[in-house]
Amino acid sequence: MQLEAFTALDEQVTREDWERTPSSVRQLLRWLFETYEERLADLEEEKVLSKVETEVAAKEKREDAATEVAESKELGCSFCGKKQNEALKLISGPNIHICNECIEICNAILANDAR
Repeated sequence: MQLEAFTALDEQVTREDWERTPSSVRQLLRWLFETYEERLADLEEEKVLSKVETEVAAKEKREDAATEVAESKELGCSFCGKKQNEALKLISGPNIHICNECIEICNAILANDAR
């Protein structure tokens, strides 16, 4: 590492000051500055990874929401919950649906009441 790297930290440091600094202190400063640069690089990498993870999570959330909407649009019996593809027949009214099996149950209830 050169003296120029330290000028960004302290513009008052002169070449003479640097050369008068004991070698052990210069070594420590070099190590600290290199560790600082490595940590900055690590933080930048973490920031990029965090952004990617956030974008992936947001995309998955959008996909989950789209799946929920698609599933909610799939018609099903309002009484037993059977989906349209599970029922033999599904009769629809305004915002309500009933399958053939629930109609049979209703018919049985009505037949018992008529007796």
